[in-house]
Amino acid sequence: MLHNIPWAEIFVVLHVLVVTVLMIRVLYHQRNTGVSVAWILMLMAFPLVGAVAYLLIGEPRLGSRRLRRQRELVKFYHKFSDTYLHDFNQHACSGLNERYHGISLIAADKTGFEATEYNHLTLLTHDEEIISAIRHDIQQAKTSCLLAFYIVDPQGVIVDLLNDAMAAAQRGVVTSMLVDSIGSARFWRSDWPRRLRSAGITLTEALPIQLWRTFFVRADLRNHRKIAVIDQKIGYTGSFNLVDPRFFKKNAGVGQWVDVMMRCEGSLVQPLAAVFAGDMAVETESNLMQVQQWVDSYGKQALMQNLQVAQKEKTGVVVQVIPSAPEQGSPVIYDTIVNAIHAATRRIMITTPYFVPDDALLLALTTAATRGVEVTLIVPEAVDSKLVKYASRAYYPMLLQAGVKIALFKGGLLHAKTLTVDSDYTLFGTVNMDMRSFYLNMEISLAIYDEGMTEKIVALQNGYLRDCDYIELKAWQARSKWWGLVENSVRLVGPLL
Repeated sequence: MLHNIPWAEIFVVLHVLVVTVLMIRVLYHQRNTGVSVAWILMLMAFPLVGAVAYLLIGEPRLGSRRLRRQRELVKFYHKFSDTYLHDFNQHACSGLNERYHGISLIAADKTGFEATEYNHLTLLTHDEEIISAIRHDIQQAKTSCLLAFYIVDPQGVIVDLLNDAMAAAQRGVVTSMLVDSIGSARFWRSDWPRRLRSAGITLTEALPIQLWRTFFVRADLRNHRKIAVIDQKIGYTGSFNLVDPRFFKKNAGVGQWVDVMMRCEGSLVQPLAAVFAGDMAVETESNLMQVQQWVDSYGKQALMQNLQVAQKEKTGVVVQVIPSAPEQGSPVIYDTIVNAIHAATRRIMITTPYFVPDDALLLALTTAATRGVEVTLIVPEAVDSKLVKYASRAYYPMLLQAGVKIALFKGGLLHAKTLTVDSDYTLFGTVNMDMRSFYLNMEISLAIYDEGMTEKIVALQNGYLRDCDYIELKAWQARSKWWGLVENSVRLVGPLL
């Protein structure tokens, strides 16, 4: 009798039912219109593949235990800021340019970290000076050394840096490392985790992958932050991973990666340390308990002494630390970027390796250009993702027609993530101009409210421009129509990249 059962019809009905349910779920759960449209197209064009893909990576599911720890983490951010930094935040926030005061409140509301003053920043623009500076500070560390990086690739000078960290741990410095599971997959398969732990380093795997849980917890959410905090007096963040560019992805055909890092001293180091501690806390229950004890016993007296010294100097830069993550409830860094672009009156310059905007970000950039703001987008000529490459190019005609200048960097994979507005506002950190950075990754940014530092970063951006070719609208339009078809087709799934 089984051969009389209409299996084909049953399969079609079940298939349509599954796709329909998932389309309803997309409309219910996805807040971004572009992401919703992209997923619906995937489900309709590739029903089976699309359904499996959506179940695996369609929603930022973190698991109930991690979500609970994350809610504790948000409370931790606010408690830390209110307890240790509130007295120093009020003056900085009230003194901001009126154009940026509201933008600063967006991040403060979601993260608890307001803008702080009395900060000293050093811009590091070459790999050698970045690695040399971090190594020097680790070698001089007396109490603590905290390192959180998306990629750790133990080759070349990075071996020396890891040896410095092990030496610090062996002489009694509290040394902790947080390393992403996917970004540093080769590291986790090597002998280095055992060696680091044997030396006394507390090593934690960020967002570890468990195959049996992939249908319940999303597997491709990543900790993309790059943070180093030494003795809770010196901090680093920026685009630089712990890699030696002479060896890292040397066969990828994109040239050496070009990165920047900021060395920080002052009150902003404390939020950087808090972000590191929070990221450690959400990984395990024991980490969460340790961090809660840490914030209760934090050395407020030493912090006050450091800040009072900075106050006496009457100098420093106003900076706001902005951690962003999918579980925060809203895309805080995305909202910050769009509002900063709308606030521009003269000039916007952006460097990013990956550029896949949504409609609102695209509109912000084109509107700025059409109202007379000089908008320049600097992207690498060669990138390590063909899908991102073609998706990015689909937006070039609209940008060029609006008057946006697009410069292709020819000196390697420009990995720096910077945005400058006029001459007095900068966003600097780990965030790419794509939906993954805005909605999925754990990222870290510095909002710098300072004319002097902004001009230094503008000078860096202008230095990149000297190694660029500009795209001309007529030449771009003269290309084969085939390329436009390919790029616009890939653009449909751009929000998912």
